[in-house]
Amino acid sequence: MLIDEYLHYLERVRRASANTLRLRETYMRQLAADLDPAEATDAQLRAWIAARPDWSRETVNAVTSTFRSFYRWAFEVGRIATDPAARLPRLRVPQRVPRIATEEQIAAGLASADRRTRVATRLGAECGLRVHEMAKLATTDRRGEWLVIVGKGGYTRTVYVSPELADELDALEAEHGPGYYFPSPRGGHLTAEAIRQRIRRVLGTNPHSLRHRAGTTVYRGTGNDLRLAQVFLGHRNPQTTAVYVHVQRADLMAAGAAARIAA
Repeated sequence: MLIDEYLHYLERVRRASANTLRLRETYMRQLAADLDPAEATDAQLRAWIAARPDWSRETVNAVTSTFRSFYRWAFEVGRIATDPAARLPRLRVPQRVPRIATEEQIAAGLASADRRTRVATRLGAECGLRVHEMAKLATTDRRGEWLVIVGKGGYTRTVYVSPELADELDALEAEHGPGYYFPSPRGGHLTAEAIRQRIRRVLGTNPHSLRHRAGTTVYRGTGNDLRLAQVFLGHRNPQTTAVYVHVQRADLMAAGAAARIAA
């Protein structure tokens, strides 16, 4: 089946992440339930998307990205004569102000009686890990006071482990031996969603706000070194890193003081 060939290409050739594979498959299977993907036209794809008014702009863009990827591949390998998704439009998404975890929220995570919640809090707020990176973190990824993290797109970065986090990791290893730091009772590791819910429940905030805290703190603590913050967070584009550098009231006060015209 054409979709299976496409997914095989993403996994084996493009080395797509598990999350990307899941999303691409979900949207292509949904389309295939209504249309033959190999016969779909530009007009049909647009009408299919338009028939789902409850979808957010972000979801529509994710679906559009999937269709563009699938049909570009199908056209390049000669499975279709024309690319019906080449001109599908992307929707403009209003920029939202991202959240940054407060010191009170972080303190709540560190005060948790559950060691793994404390570890997750530090991994996010100190090391800037995404939840899916936490989920698959294993003892084999640790090199003493360093962690080797494989992020989005296979991008590898190394992050420093604070003495406090090292003590918590040591304790987990002593209790459960080698393997995943967030093991699942069913084998393997917990899902990213399970860790996300754990953090939300205790801290009362989206776990990605911890990553924003880490990025902002690193940027400020290194003399506003955007390149270092970019490497620390594992971003390919410094424009993405800039989103993680929050401008807060103290910064605006300093800017106002610098711009002041003295009497």
